Amino acid sequence: MNEVRLVLSSEEYVELYAELAHRKMAAFIQAGYSQDGKTPVLVEAENGDTRYSDWAQDEFDDECGIIEDILSNVGIFQEVT
Repeated sequence: MNEVRLVLSSEEYVELYAELAHRKMAAFIQAGYSQDGKTPVLVEAENGDTRYSDWAQDEFDDECGIIEDILSNVGIFQEVT
């Protein structure tokens, strides 16, 4: 077990794992990847906002979980409030 422990504020912690997960999604976008050959990573919502497609949101959420595990394994944690 890692003896070094770094505790980040909730805001910093979420920003860190979200930015790291977004890098995977940015790579998908750059490569023009689509899970089914039709649905892109980004889609336009009914209100005109750009968001991740459903499959891409699932990928992003899964990647966030993987990154949180990695951070925990190296001693980086979110503050408990």
